[in-house]
Amino acid sequence: MVNALVLVNIEPQSTETVFREIKKMPGVTQAMMVYGEYDAVFLVTEEHTTGIQDFVKAVRKFHGITRTVTLLELV
Repeated sequence: MVNALVLVNIEPQSTETVFREIKKMPGVTQAMMVYGEYDAVFLVTEEHTTGIQDFVKAVRKFHGITRTVTLLELV
């Protein structure tokens, strides 16, 4: 299994709607709206790194997403 944290910036008018939609996506094991440099953080678990890649590609298509950063777990 591969774990990743996906940090997301969302336009203010879309934050809650986009957060709720991403939270429902397959692979999301934890979702948090946060204060600071990012607006939301998602813990994603997939069988392979390609699953993480597909998740991030899908997230980037959401209207209102301005930036993503993906942190892959090493161990």
